[in-house]
Amino acid sequence: MESREGSRVFGYLMVVPATILLLVVSVIPLLDGVYLAFTNTNLNTGADAWVGIRNFVEVFQDSKFYQVFGFTIFYAFAVVLFSYILGMLIALLLNQDIRFRGVFRAIILAPWVVPPVVATITWSWLLNDKVGLINTVLQNIGLIQEPIYFLSDLTLVKGTVVAFGVWKSYPFMMITLLAGLQSVPAELYEAAEMDGAGFRHTLTGITLPLIKPISFISTILTFLWTFNTFENIWLLTGGGPNGYTYTLPILSYYTAFLRQNISYASAIAVVMILVLLLISLVYFRVQFREKGRG
Repeated sequence: MESREGSRVFGYLMVVPATILLLVVSVIPLLDGVYLAFTNTNLNTGADAWVGIRNFVEVFQDSKFYQVFGFTIFYAFAVVLFSYILGMLIALLLNQDIRFRGVFRAIILAPWVVPPVVATITWSWLLNDKVGLINTVLQNIGLIQEPIYFLSDLTLVKGTVVAFGVWKSYPFMMITLLAGLQSVPAELYEAAEMDGAGFRHTLTGITLPLIKPISFISTILTFLWTFNTFENIWLLTGGGPNGYTYTLPILSYYTAFLRQNISYASAIAVVMILVLLLISLVYFRVQFREKGRG
């Protein structure tokens, strides 16, 4: 009995260093950010008085906030949707018995494992209107006469950042969906084939229902990551042109470190946290409802 109790205490002691580290690097800065959202802290003036919910009132009265919030939601949903479709198509292909399947998986995973800074700098060069590889090739083969301004044309830049987000996110979708596909019993497909079911009926009647839990997890995680992403868009466009591709993380960063208004930036960050908590709660409620029906 004493040995079991001693092992339990030893286990708790082993967790203490990690708990302290988590408090220092995560919980304490989070609480400090929430506190700053209720002050008028400004790096220029040095003010730090308590102002209550004034910052939140200003946030919800700011038309720029709603514009940025709308694009953030659009960006996250678009990246999740197209990443899921592309990841599913590739997962279905790699779930077949094809040659060099392992090699293809490694190649397809490359965008996900490449550091964001390296990937973004590479794509900035590829999309450059003067020396970029894409414009150079298209002009040399005669498909275009003038360069395409992927990163500065207002009609193209949002689609460009979404495409880059999909390129970075689809490998995660693919690998998780592929794991789900491999858990589906092969006997079900054999029975469906004997009944004369085609690909569409097999996909909608067997595959998608059985991998629904994996799909839920993959989509919610990708949405949370995409909603919070900063470096992808910031390094690619800087939020431009003229703030046209600002997302909430970029707006918070710009407000805090370029406008020096820490408290207003903290209020934006708190609103982001509340939105993500709301989305997570909806997700878990849907999950519990599905389990209850099961």
